[in-house]
Amino acid sequence: MNSTTRNMQIVVKVSKFCNLRCKYCYEYPELGNRAAMSRAQLLTMYRNLRDHFQAADERDGARTALDFIWHGGEPLMQPAQFYRQTLADQREIFGAAIATSNSVQTNLTVLDDERRQLLADGFDSVGVSLDVAGGLRVNLAGRDSQQRVAANLDALVATGVPVGCISVLTAQNIHAVERVFRFFEARNLNFRVLPLFDTGEPGQTTPFEVSTEQELAALARLVQLWLAGDTLQRPPAPLDDYVRIAARYLAGEHGPRYRDRREWLPVMLVDTDGSCYTYGEPYGDRAWSIGNVFTEPFADLLAGPVFERCAVEAERRVARNCLSCPFFDACGGALVAETEARERDEDGHGTLLCTGRPMITYIVDQLRDRVPHTVARWRATA
Repeated sequence: MNSTTRNMQIVVKVSKFCNLRCKYCYEYPELGNRAAMSRAQLLTMYRNLRDHFQAADERDGARTALDFIWHGGEPLMQPAQFYRQTLADQREIFGAAIATSNSVQTNLTVLDDERRQLLADGFDSVGVSLDVAGGLRVNLAGRDSQQRVAANLDALVATGVPVGCISVLTAQNIHAVERVFRFFEARNLNFRVLPLFDTGEPGQTTPFEVSTEQELAALARLVQLWLAGDTLQRPPAPLDDYVRIAARYLAGEHGPRYRDRREWLPVMLVDTDGSCYTYGEPYGDRAWSIGNVFTEPFADLLAGPVFERCAVEAERRVARNCLSCPFFDACGGALVAETEARERDEDGHGTLLCTGRPMITYIVDQLRDRVPHTVARWRATA
C-alpha cells in the first residue's frame, strides 16, 4: 500500500449472551448461550495480530492501527473487570508499535456506576442500539426497552462519553423516520440507520420486512431532514458516505480505489470461538471462515484457500455491479464489496441491488442547487 497509515477493524464477538430478545436479531438462537472468550484466548489473538502486523509494517514501511469493536450478544453482560484486564493486556502486548482503539456496541439497558465508569475511561467510543420506535427491542418478559435505554443514553451523554447510535428500520418504525431523526437531533448525536435484513431463520423477520421502495423513501426523507437542519454536521450513516460520494462526483474528484483484499483487509469479524470471517461473505457459515485466530497464525489465515475465495468473490461483486455505475470513480466499489452478504438483495439474475446508487442519484439532484455551499460545508466537517 502507498499509505503510511492503515486501519483494520476487528469486530470481536466476545459472547452471544444477551439480556434482550430483539425480534429481528440475527444471533437470536444463541442469545441464551453464556459461552464467552477467555482471557487466554484474547491474549493469543493479540500476540498473533502483533506478530503479523509488526512484520508487515517493517516489510511495507507502513504503520498499522487496529480498531477493536466489542460486540455480542450484549458485550456489557461481561464483568467490567474482564474488559479492564483485556485492555491492559492490549497495552502491554501492542505497546507503541501498533496503535489500538476500542469501542463497544451495547443495548445500554443496564448502566450502573461500574459500567458507567468503564464506558468513560475504558473505551474510546460507545455505540448504542436504539430504534426509538417500533417496540421490537424487548426483554425476556417481552417488555419494550426503549424508555430505559433512552434514560441511560441521556445519562451517559451527560458524562461526555463519545456516543453514536444505531436504529434498525423495520415495518414497525419506517413510518416514523422523522421521529427517529428528531430524537437524535435533539441530542446532537450521530446515528446509523440499518434497514432490516433477513437473518436466515425461517419466518423470523417476515412480519417486520420493508420493501426496497419503503427503504429508499425513508432514506430520502432523512436526507431532506438533514439538509433542512443545522444541528447534525453529517447525515445518518450510511447517508454520510453517500453524501461524500455525491460531493466528489459533483466536484469531478476520484474517491478511494477499491483495495484488493490481498493487499489489505479492512474489516474482519471474530466469532466467539475464534473463527474469522471477512465482511461481504456469509458470517457464521463455516465454509466461509478463513480460519481461527485463536489456534492459527494470522498469516496462515490470509494465505489460505478460503481467504482467496473471499477475495475473488469481492472482486466479482465489484466487476459485476460497479464498473458500469456512473458513481464508480467517486465511490470505488466498497458499498458492494464490503457490505455484509445478508444486507444485500439480488435482482434474481445474480446482480446485487445496491441501495447506494439510487440514493446517491437522489442526493446529487438535491445538492446541485446547493453547490458550492453544501459541498464546502461537508468538506469542512468530513
